Amino acid sequence: MSVQFVGFDRFSPEVKQNIKKICERLLEKYKKIFDEKSIKIFKLSLDKVRERGEHKLFEIKCYLETTHGLFYASHSDWEVLNAVERVVEDVMRQIIKKKENLK
Repeated sequence: MSVQFVGFDRFSPEVKQNIKKICERLLEKYKKIFDEKSIKIFKLSLDKVRERGEHKLFEIKCYLETTHGLFYASHSDWEVLNAVERVVEDVMRQIIKKKENLK
């Protein structure tokens, strides 16, 4: 399994640690639903940052490739952790929906 975090270098170690924790929760939930061996690639990236004065709008993309399919989501927010939470929630909903469709 390949885990990649792209574009988060500018953030403090605390913020990066929180981002990793959020993603680890997603991967743990996925492993409970399916299995760890089915995960091929997990990538979380900060693709665009738009600035308005002192404020920054962060666009986060989450890409989870597995043997059960591709799960992808994108979300923008003024707070990077909020954007990460939302994009991970979207991917989790897709995983749950996939599991229900396989029943």
